[in-house]
Amino acid sequence: MIALFIGVSTGIAAAALKELVRLLNSMILADVRVGQPDFRLLLWPVAGIFLTGIYQRYVVRGSVARGTRIIRQDLDTGRYLISPFTIFNPVVGCSVTIGTGSTGGTEGPTALSGAAIGSVVGRFFGLSSAWLRLLVGIGAGAGIAAIFKSPVGGVLFVLEVLQLEMSSLPVLALIIACLLASTTAYLLSDFTFDIFFDRTLPFDPHMLGWVVLLGVFCGLYSVYYTYTKSRATRLFTAIRNPWLASAVTGGAMSVGVFMFPLLFGEGFNVITSLVNGSEVSFTAAGILAGHDGFFWMLAGLLAVMLLKGVLVAASYCGGGVAGDFVPTFFAGALAGYLFSVLCDVALGTHLPAWFFALTGMGAVMAGTLHAPLMSIFILCETTDTFGYIFPYLIAVAVSYATVKLVTPRSWYGETGHDDLMALISKRKALSLRADAVRKRSVSAAPGHSRLRTSDKTIPDRK
Repeated sequence: MIALFIGVSTGIAAAALKELVRLLNSMILADVRVGQPDFRLLLWPVAGIFLTGIYQRYVVRGSVARGTRIIRQDLDTGRYLISPFTIFNPVVGCSVTIGTGSTGGTEGPTALSGAAIGSVVGRFFGLSSAWLRLLVGIGAGAGIAAIFKSPVGGVLFVLEVLQLEMSSLPVLALIIACLLASTTAYLLSDFTFDIFFDRTLPFDPHMLGWVVLLGVFCGLYSVYYTYTKSRATRLFTAIRNPWLASAVTGGAMSVGVFMFPLLFGEGFNVITSLVNGSEVSFTAAGILAGHDGFFWMLAGLLAVMLLKGVLVAASYCGGGVAGDFVPTFFAGALAGYLFSVLCDVALGTHLPAWFFALTGMGAVMAGTLHAPLMSIFILCETTDTFGYIFPYLIAVAVSYATVKLVTPRSWYGETGHDDLMALISKRKALSLRADAVRKRSVSAAPGHSRLRTSDKTIPDRK
C-alpha cells in the first residue's frame, strides 16, 4: 500500500511538471518568428535561469538542481529524512527552467520529488532507517518511470544506476511503485507518449552490419558528449558568485537557443519528427535562417550536436534545475540521423534515417549514462518498439564497449556509476569475502593454530 501511494503521488508530480513545461513553452513559442532570427529567444532562457536561481537561494535555501546527484549523495551519507518541501521545489524550479527554453530534461527533478515522497511517507508510518533508505530509492525509480512512462526503466534505474541492493519484498514494492507511477502519468497526459512513433516496419537483418557501425559512431560521440559536458560543468561550478554563475550559464543558453532554436526545451518534437521520417529543417530559424542546401543543413546539424553537452551543463550548473537523461535521447537521435546521411552521401547507400535515429537514441544514452539495460528498456517502452529490441541490443552493446575501450576509467558523473566498474568491484568484494571465509575455516581446523606472521595464518608444525 505504501508503494502504491508513492507511485500514484509521483505520477501526479510528473504529470504536473510536464503540463507546466508545456504551458510555458506554448506561451513563449506562440509569437516566435520562423524564417528569421528572433531576438526574444535571447531573453527567455537567461530570465528562466535567473528566476530559478533566485527561487533556490531565497525560497528553497538550498539546491535542487541536480536531482540524481542529490539522491546518490543522500543514499551514500544516510540523509534519508528529506524535507516535504522537496516534493514541490524541483517541480517548480524545473518547470521554470525548461519552460523558458533551457535545453535539458525533466527526469532528474521528478526523481528527486519521488525520493522525497518516499521519505515523507516512510516517516509518517514510522519505518526504520533501513526502510527509509529503500523508500527513497523506490520513489526515485517511480519518478523515472513516470517521466518516461517506462516502468521497467524506472526499476532498472534503481538497480543499475543507483545500485540499491534489495531483497524480494523491496523489489516487489519498487515494481508496484513504478507501474503505478507510469500508469498515473499516462492517464493524466491523455493517454499519450512524449514520442509518438507510427511506423511498424519489420527489421531487415541485412542492416545488422550498419547497426554495428552505428554503435561505434554513437560510442565515439558519447565520449565527446560526456567530455564536453563534464568540462563545462567544472567551468560553470567553479564560478563562486551565484549572480555571475546565472549570468554566464543563462547567457550561454540564450545565445545557443537563439542561434539554433532546435535546442529550445526538451526537444521531443524534433525527436518525434526524426524517428517518424518527417522533415526536420536545421536552417528554418536562427542564424542559418534562409540558407538552403545540404552544406548548411549539415552545418546546422553538427553545430547542434557539438553544443548540446555544453548547454545541458549550463541548464543546471548556474541556478537552473534540469535533468540530463532526455538530452541523451535528443543527441542520440541526431547522431543516428547524421550517421545515415553521411553513409548515403559517402557510400551511396539508402539507409532508413528514421530507424538509425531511433536506434541512436538508446546507443548514446547507454554510452553517456553507462546503463545499457536501462537505456534499452526506456527506449522500447517510450516508443513502443519492442519489435526492434534485437538491433537495440547490438547498437547499445557496441556503443558501450566503444566508450569503455576509448575511456576505460569513465563513469556517469552525476552518480559515479559505471556498470563495468560495479561488476569488477563486486567481484573483488566476493573474492575477498571468500578468502576470509577460507582463512577462518583453515584456522578452525583440527591440528592448526593461528600463528600471526604479518597477518598470515600458517599451520602449526606440531
